[in-house]
Amino acid sequence: MKKLNILKTIVDLSWIFLTPFILITLIAIPYILFVDNSNYLDIHISGFRIKTIDFPTKMLIVTKMVSYLILIYCVYIFGKILEYFQLHKIFDEFVLKNFNKMGVLLVVCSFIMGIPSILYEVFYAENVTITFGFTPFLLCMGMFFMVLSEIFKISRNMKEENELTI
Repeated sequence: MKKLNILKTIVDLSWIFLTPFILITLIAIPYILFVDNSNYLDIHISGFRIKTIDFPTKMLIVTKMVSYLILIYCVYIFGKILEYFQLHKIFDEFVLKNFNKMGVLLVVCSFIMGIPSILYEVFYAENVTITFGFTPFLLCMGMFFMVLSEIFKISRNMKEENELTI
């Protein structure tokens, strides 16, 4: 349980440090969408510098920000799951649903991060580079949490069957 407590502390601290980013992002999204005089910002996305801020660039920036908000929400969900683990409610329906929800959100987030960046590079950047960064990791983590949800469902059913046979 000591490792669980350490993990819960790390996730809680991460949540505390990420919470101001939610407010900053919610203020920045309308600013980026509706203010045209933002060419003075030095913005780098996916390893290349954004020179002009036009509508596709704004959409790329907003999708990146939305994907980061989804990641922050996943940290929040994970913290709630760890609370259930601390209460020894490992096979609770809440845990199963939220593992699956986290998995789906991480998969969606990987596509929200990856596809607009690739499209932007293809249509607007001078050169197209393929880099393996954070996006495939998110896809793998999302699939892992969905599989973990299924494993927990199977385990819960086996536990219930075992309790009925005794």
